[in-house]
Amino acid sequence: MTTHRRRTAALLPAIGMLAALLGVAAVSAPEPASAQAMLRNQTRITNDAIRRQVQNALRPLLVVRNTIGPVLAMETSADGRRAAFAFADGVRVWDLENGLQIGVVPATGLRALAIAGGTRTLATADATGTVTLWDAGTGTALRRLTGAGAVDTLTLSADGSLVAAAGADGRVRLWNTADGRSLPTPAGAGAVAALAFSPSGARLAAGGADGTVRLIDTANGAVAGTLSTDGAALTRLAFADEATLAGGGADGRVRVWRGGRASPERTMRAGDGPVRTLAVRPDGTVAAGSAGQPVTVWDARGARLSSAGAADFAGFPAVGERLLTAGADGRGRLWDARSGAAVGQMIMTRGGWSVVDGAGRYDGSDGGVADIARQADQELYEMPSFAEPYYEPGLLAKLLRAPNQMLTANAPPVEAGIAPPPVVELAAPSGGAVGPAQVTVTATDRGGGLETVILYLNGKAVGPARLTASRDETRGGQPVRVLTYTVDLVAGTNRLRAMALGGNRIESLPAEATVPVSAPPGAPPPTLHLVVVGINQYANPALALNYAVADARGLTGWGKAGAKPIFGAVKLYELYDRQATRPNIQRLFAQLESTRPEDVVMVYYAGHGETANDTWHMLPTEFGRGVPFELAASDGRSVTAFRDALVKSVTADGIPASELRDQILRIGAQRVLVLIDACKSGALNRAFDGFADRKHLQTLSQQSGIHILAATAKEQLAVEIEQLGHGAFTYAVLQALQGAADRSPADGVVTARELLDNAVAQVPIFAFRYANSEQFPTVFSRGADFAVGPATKKPVKAKK
Repeated sequence: MTTHRRRTAALLPAIGMLAALLGVAAVSAPEPASAQAMLRNQTRITNDAIRRQVQNALRPLLVVRNTIGPVLAMETSADGRRAAFAFADGVRVWDLENGLQIGVVPATGLRALAIAGGTRTLATADATGTVTLWDAGTGTALRRLTGAGAVDTLTLSADGSLVAAAGADGRVRLWNTADGRSLPTPAGAGAVAALAFSPSGARLAAGGADGTVRLIDTANGAVAGTLSTDGAALTRLAFADEATLAGGGADGRVRVWRGGRASPERTMRAGDGPVRTLAVRPDGTVAAGSAGQPVTVWDARGARLSSAGAADFAGFPAVGERLLTAGADGRGRLWDARSGAAVGQMIMTRGGWSVVDGAGRYDGSDGGVADIARQADQELYEMPSFAEPYYEPGLLAKLLRAPNQMLTANAPPVEAGIAPPPVVELAAPSGGAVGPAQVTVTATDRGGGLETVILYLNGKAVGPARLTASRDETRGGQPVRVLTYTVDLVAGTNRLRAMALGGNRIESLPAEATVPVSAPPGAPPPTLHLVVVGINQYANPALALNYAVADARGLTGWGKAGAKPIFGAVKLYELYDRQATRPNIQRLFAQLESTRPEDVVMVYYAGHGETANDTWHMLPTEFGRGVPFELAASDGRSVTAFRDALVKSVTADGIPASELRDQILRIGAQRVLVLIDACKSGALNRAFDGFADRKHLQTLSQQSGIHILAATAKEQLAVEIEQLGHGAFTYAVLQALQGAADRSPADGVVTARELLDNAVAQVPIFAFRYANSEQFPTVFSRGADFAVGPATKKPVKAKK
């Protein structure tokens, strides 16, 4: 009996802990005489709670809207860094190394497609026999090559310097992409259905209906050798290395030749029909399949490794044990090449791009994420509702290169079931006058907990100072929280939106209301409050920048000259270099608390920004004092000491995102736009660190209800360009403000959304055109749209 009592006593703390996790009231340790009865009772209560949670769990499935149809062709570059997906309306080009879609090429009616990895060159062939070379990032046609006849196959050399095309007439055409010059090739010898360059570009393999592969010397156009399939027509070719070539045949088999020997070294069965897709890695791994059938993966010895899902196209990304496929469902799908397990999917819609993995983590462009959601019974949750636990910046890059680098590593699989978020109700006046009004939000816990309630007015979160009453009660056995706010209504349509987060930090469905208010006679127009902070000079000279102050003054110049026509006044708040201390920046934000609700606040920051201790920091001029930058390139121990000192300086001197959020919530104006042109300090710039910046800025946007445009993504440094006199980001913003963004509609006014969309499109173009660099700004937009200035139609000019 004593042993049993000890066992009972030992179990009680564990059951109490489980009960606490489930929100069930736990009991304290009982006396020995009643221990068994109390244990049985507590176990029953806990089991009932578990049963209720399982029954109430939501299992939301992925919903994709605004789709663009099946993938008609897909090619990966020889180095695995790029992938191109052809649709009926154009070609979507992805940077697999950085994990994002970089451009849309307006090429339609395609018969063949090819992409180079070391450059941004895309090649397409249409029904007229025209081969077009494109800049994959901008979608600009660079060169058109004619006279190719009916093209059935097209390929680019790894460095993008050569392009080859062929078809039913048996003639192989070869061009230099730099000048469009036609290069010599041998006479035709039967229809050609497959082409492939060797990694160096020295050899071009051509094969087709006669079952023979000709190896063409690209330097002189001579046939350097031939390979045989024993009569099977060839449908696909791919080099693993200079001496190893794989070929897919019309008989459904894959053959591998090595060392220039005419007969294949090995043969594998890929499918029941002709081989439609073939991919080879430098280590000899092969993937192949017939149209609409599973894609099989073999190792370099020909041993079968795995089978991925049915697809029409396949390719290998540059790094990691992954296979990329595409087909009729219009998505790119990632698989583990060794196990065949599904890893994630790349979704392309008319709005943009997104990536979703098996757990439900996601990443994507602003428009792409807007096109995906999750459906649970009759409840449709927009994807940003899952942002806090499931938004994973750089998700594709991590799935390919470093799955252990997830910021949301502990996220449970969404489709396995989630605790239901709270239900929210909103009570607001049906109309009123400009000024204070009372709004009540009621949030009900449905079993998943009730942690946070947020009320937004005209897109911006209502700060805690506006909460006038809060009480918790129970209704029908469910916990309920009732909150009352006093908000400032402005002239026009006031849009209220309330939502709540449960214990899993997933947002509830929103409750919304509109309150129309008439403008009082003689109401003054809004004021633009333009906050500009630019820092070139830091306490440590190693951190000096070149164009931050020039960029900031560019915004100031726009504010003085071009912003006023739609505002009653423009008020400037400026801090440059040594003026931009942490106390001065804090005092500047404090001045914004007295702004009127109808005013507009635009904050522009150019300087350093870093993530440390799990939050992003704006870094004022005093940052870097005493940091030993001379140790950055030293041995491991010194580098560790340097990093520790740098992180300490970031947290001591920087302004964390949480403080910025609190300052923004205290701003009186309801319309706030934040522009961040922040370089990383470089020395702290480890792989994937930049993705954490994006995670924290997204949270700042979500919790404050504002628009944020951030200059950099991942480990990119903001691009400073001497020819422009500005960074690429600021140059694009100034162009947008001065009229380039006035497109949807073209009404003479630039809105926040127009500015954001224009900058996202133009920054990569300017960065590549003027600095041969890649930079992709990121948008986080939770606020309502509003005018930020008139379209003056006087674009900024680059310096000669």
